[in-house]
Amino acid sequence: MEQADTNFISGLADEFGLGPAWELSAVTAFTGASAEIRAYIRGRPHNNKQVDLLNELMQASAAGLGVGNAAGAGGAGSAVGPLGVEIAAGAGGADTSTEYIRRVLLKPHPFGVANVGGGGGDGSLLMMSAPAAAAGARLLDQPLGAKLPVLGRMAQSALASNSELGEYVVTAEAGARLAADAHTLCMITTSALMGMPCNQFGGSEAFTTVQMARLVDDPLSLAATSLGLQVRTDRNTTDRSGATGRQLRPDFLCWVDNVLLFKGEEKANASDLETAITELKAKMATSWNPALLPGVSMPCMFAYAAAGSVVQFFAITSSGGGGAVQATAISDLLDTGTPLGRIKVVHHTLVIVRALAAYAPYAPKITMALGGRIGLGGAVEVFSEFVRKSVDLAQQHGTVMGYPGLADMYRTLGGVCCPNLVRLHSGSSSGAGGGGGSSIRLQADGRTLVLHLEPVGLPLHGAPASEADLKQALRHVLTAVAALHAAGFVHRDIRWHNVIRLPAAASASTAGSQQPPPSAASSSSGNSSSPAGVDTYVLIDLEHAAPADCDLDCRQPPHRLHTWPAADGLLDPATGRYTRQSDLCLVAAALMAHLPFALSDAGRDLRQQLATRQVPSAEAALHHAWLCAT
Repeated sequence: MEQADTNFISGLADEFGLGPAWELSAVTAFTGASAEIRAYIRGRPHNNKQVDLLNELMQASAAGLGVGNAAGAGGAGSAVGPLGVEIAAGAGGADTSTEYIRRVLLKPHPFGVANVGGGGGDGSLLMMSAPAAAAGARLLDQPLGAKLPVLGRMAQSALASNSELGEYVVTAEAGARLAADAHTLCMITTSALMGMPCNQFGGSEAFTTVQMARLVDDPLSLAATSLGLQVRTDRNTTDRSGATGRQLRPDFLCWVDNVLLFKGEEKANASDLETAITELKAKMATSWNPALLPGVSMPCMFAYAAAGSVVQFFAITSSGGGGAVQATAISDLLDTGTPLGRIKVVHHTLVIVRALAAYAPYAPKITMALGGRIGLGGAVEVFSEFVRKSVDLAQQHGTVMGYPGLADMYRTLGGVCCPNLVRLHSGSSSGAGGGGGSSIRLQADGRTLVLHLEPVGLPLHGAPASEADLKQALRHVLTAVAALHAAGFVHRDIRWHNVIRLPAAASASTAGSQQPPPSAASSSSGNSSSPAGVDTYVLIDLEHAAPADCDLDCRQPPHRLHTWPAADGLLDPATGRYTRQSDLCLVAAALMAHLPFALSDAGRDLRQQLATRQVPSAEAALHHAWLCAT
């Protein structure tokens, strides 16, 4: 974009008193327009018509309609833009933001580390180990590979206010051509330099959130895309129950391959800074649940605390084994009420992205992100000690019990100490609420069931890979079924997707408080418990459960589940009722068929007996020779 174009828009803003916010938006839209559209607007009479056309252009740009966008938005070939001008896709000059970002961030950093999450350091891997991160303050203030470009005409007053800004930014016009054409990056940095007007939301937590999204989310997204870094970000929402704090989920989260490496806490006023820092240490202080990934070194986590106009960055370190959590300041206190403070937040965010990119090749493979949401609409949220599950009962297929029945069942099972059966979260250490009020509740809409459940385990998507592991899994599932049946309920949806696995380290942490029910323990000759160093399997998802004496005919909808296999004998042949033995038939059909290995003769014998209702109970199944054999 030529300087004359910038001056043209600035002149309109001055003449009509449109203000810097309009000027920035107009420059952004005008930059992305084709040469034809720019010429068309400039050729109109110098009056409100040009302003109207620019407003139309800004609306089209915001709607993503495609107006000759510099990044090629609008598709291949040519199209007629909203201004009635035929435009060529990609016209207007290529946006060099990606190339410039790579120049800015790929410069090797002077801080090498000896341990990067279990990998070796190579001199460019930035402070991702706990010792390196805690080594000193202001680590984020190191120079980037190049200064950040800003629009000179719009940045003049800010640049004149503080000479220190020159250490971080350069006017696009004064820089190399690569900087001048870095349109997207230039818009982000210029927007940060100019700041946001304190409207009616100023002084609120919402204003802090919006400001931090502009200063952190936008440059992070652009930089990650430019580097080919697969990151995922999310921001917290408080439900009407005010449960956000109890759920221990930070306000801002950023994952690399399901590893939580960057988070933030946001408050309305500067006086709340210490509260934000305290919450950084309390909410998700590790990059993953250490019990679910034993033996893997935990990296540090980057974080920021934002309170009003005050922002500070930290390195969060924890042993992951219940040790003290430390929040080490790695930046000065930054004032986002000033251009320098805002530019420093952008600069520090880009340094963090560089560190994340260096760590990414060494990141462990994790199936569930701590703090992440799983399922359609985020039906399950994962926390350190529990999962928060939301179930729309009105959309749930094939259920038998409504909220009162489900609540009674879960509370009844709270007195059944079975380590192999899902349970309401006790809330003893996290403050999430116990099995009484907040661990199970119905939302104000009268249809959404919210559950806080434990333990947290790894999902299974199929049978274990060996017969020995299958035996262990079935011992534990049948132990859970025995406990459920003894309490007067049937599961009705037994399948591998409803079984989770706890590695031995995680199993040990729950073994002390959860023991198998006496009947199951005695009948299984001790085989249902987990010896030291053995994984534990847990039966979950009880929303389709029913009272064991339920007399509903389940041969037809709406009570027949679409997940049931086409197995003869699943339901009572005379009445169509789903009984305790129906659960055992599901164990045979869903857990013991379609295996990745050939089942032994003894295993096939148990499967046949379960499928044909020859085994009277889950306790009796645990006595079978195949499960009793080591």
